Amino acid sequence: MRIGIYGSSFDPITYSHLFTAATVARRKRLDKVIFVPCSSLRHDKKMQTEDVHRLRMLQMALDTCTHKKNRFGDPLFEISTVEMEALPGETYTYDTMVHLRKKYPNDELFFIMGSDLLIGMSNWGSAEKLVSEFQFIVMSREGYPSADLIADDPLLRNNDEHFLIMSKGINMGISSTYIRDEIRKGGDPSFLLPDVCLQYIYEHGIYRG
Repeated sequence: MRIGIYGSSFDPITYSHLFTAATVARRKRLDKVIFVPCSSLRHDKKMQTEDVHRLRMLQMALDTCTHKKNRFGDPLFEISTVEMEALPGETYTYDTMVHLRKKYPNDELFFIMGSDLLIGMSNWGSAEKLVSEFQFIVMSREGYPSADLIADDPLLRNNDEHFLIMSKGINMGISSTYIRDEIRKGGDPSFLLPDVCLQYIYEHGIYRG
């Protein structure tokens, strides 16, 4: 199988996340997309709500997508909590990919990322091993030309065969930040995320403060 690994904070998950996963799967012939919510223990990114809430909303969102099947008739989407369960200092992307490679030893793994993440990628933890051992699907972002960014970085350009570039971006412009701001300001973010997730946010008073 061809498996895409889609890591994010999903704080909260949006229709943009779901659209991205489905579109990448179709265009790159993926048989499965594994959503990997990052841990609140990360030092480089502050979560806006607890892991338990982000995970529950992700589960509810994917429950609305059970009609999405792969060529084998199995669900296209699933979740891995490997990063949420990791100890501090064990949440590098490389560690995640190694864990999933052990779980799926006979399959092709592709880390799904936006082209903006190419900047500074060579400074990620275990970057040399990550880039040389794994494959990446890079979604173009406006202002971040994938080919140029790869060519400008010695580590990336010497492993450029590992990068599959989606030349046309698929960003819908719906961000978790925008949804959180709408909720804080009393706005209505309906139609930007699944109704069950929005109802969960209201019931638990998430993103109000």
